[in-house]
Amino acid sequence: MTTPQASGSEVKGIILAIAGMGCITFNDAMMKLVIADIPVAQAIFVRGCFAMLPIALLVSRTGGWRSLVVRNHRAQAWCAVLLALPLFVFVYSLSQLPLSLATIIFFTNPLFVLLLAPRFLGEQLTRTRVIAVVVGFAGALMVMQPTASAFNWITLGPVLVALLTAVRELVLRRVVVEESSGSILFYSSLAVTLCALATWPLGWVPLTGTQIGLLATASVGFCFGLFLMTEALRFAEASFLSPYKYSAVVWALLLGYLLWGEQLNPWAYVGTALIVVSGLYVALQGRPNRAH
Repeated sequence: MTTPQASGSEVKGIILAIAGMGCITFNDAMMKLVIADIPVAQAIFVRGCFAMLPIALLVSRTGGWRSLVVRNHRAQAWCAVLLALPLFVFVYSLSQLPLSLATIIFFTNPLFVLLLAPRFLGEQLTRTRVIAVVVGFAGALMVMQPTASAFNWITLGPVLVALLTAVRELVLRRVVVEESSGSILFYSSLAVTLCALATWPLGWVPLTGTQIGLLATASVGFCFGLFLMTEALRFAEASFLSPYKYSAVVWALLLGYLLWGEQLNPWAYVGTALIVVSGLYVALQGRPNRAH
């Protein structure tokens, strides 16, 4: 049995997906540079203001303003909550953890999706999938090192983010039947920005030109990454591109080393490999067989 080769169109999708994950990880790196000196919510608000214009342009291009009509307000509200909460937790985690570590732990997300799928979608959890989940979480424990004397409880932050994001992904599978992708992106992003603005009375600080520039750059990276990931879907199916999201781990390791000199210990690298392998197994199992 031979493994089907990716077509020219799918290769374009792969390149766009890898570049998109690089841009999104670059956004995380820029945010980490800024939140060392300013409140997390303030950074999220400023980045959100910069990001709303590109998001609006993306909505106008992909679905037009009619796509912003809300049919299910409750569903839109849940999507907003399930974007805002993990986003705040992840950005705060970035302020306390190495970029590479936070990113690697977050990629337990597909494992949570697999565990929650029976509850949300009625999908069956097979023995091999259970083994993949166990292997993946064992890898996460190696990365987090909960038995170490210097265990940092904030490492549970990316785990919580992975769980909440998994819930959001499963909720989205139902919501997109009624609501357009553009409306979900627009209103969820607007809600995040307004929630961040609500923290202004808690004490924001004056921003320097450099900080504003970094936040503007972060927003460009985030929006451009989102755009590239969307464009990738024009050339290949989401199930085909899913494994290539793990390129974010490589981007995080590279940016973490270049910007902060981050280096993981050997056990963390072993754990990273286990997380990636189990996640890739889950992603590949979800791909339909293609005949060529």
